[in-house]
Amino acid sequence: MDKVIVISGAGRGLGFSLVKQYIQLQDTIYAFDYQISNELKALGESYKKLKYYNCDISKDNDVIESTGEILEAGKKVDTIYNVAGFYSKEDLVSIAKTNLDLCIQMYNINALGALRISKSLWPLLQKGSVVVNISSEAGSIGAARRKGEYGYCMSKSAMNMFAKLLSNELWDIGGRVINFHPGWLRTVMGGEAALKSDKSVSPDESAANIVNIVLNIDNIPRDQMYMTHTGELLSW
Repeated sequence: MDKVIVISGAGRGLGFSLVKQYIQLQDTIYAFDYQISNELKALGESYKKLKYYNCDISKDNDVIESTGEILEAGKKVDTIYNVAGFYSKEDLVSIAKTNLDLCIQMYNINALGALRISKSLWPLLQKGSVVVNISSEAGSIGAARRKGEYGYCMSKSAMNMFAKLLSNELWDIGGRVINFHPGWLRTVMGGEAALKSDKSVSPDESAANIVNIVLNIDNIPRDQMYMTHTGELLSW
């Protein structure tokens, strides 16, 4: 298909699984991560249309430098996957023990990181472009039942608002935005409990489901843009 795909958080977990999905589709892939994994390097050696960059999405200069080659090429960006995120178990506390510096760090990565990538690549977003944000059910205000995790939940809610605002703007040029809760992933972020639970999902399975929805996004109404990886709508 040879579309242009940009994926942050591509070195491991869901991001790495998304890279594998688009290699199967023979697309051109630009992969970002703050630390490039050996697995991603190996894929880059075997698949020449995969380019990877060290990029800390919490830093403006890193994002500007990492997207420079894409902008120079000047080709339409078909899909951006804002996958990179940050969670700390230290946030699993009540308000009395909440670390505000940690909250700021999560907000800077989870919400502003997606904004930085999308802002930098805005000139290459055109009719048919899709911006995909890996959010979380934790970002739902309507379904919030937690007592704690202020930093993580608020950062994901902020990402959701970013998605809605970008959708309003991108719609004018024929583009789309969609947010996914990827499921309880069997990854480092998911933790040991996810590896043992039958309610968790593998990154490969979640990625396959997400890509299938994105490839068929014209079948989804514009206002349906916050959902699980299996397509179940979530409350804002």
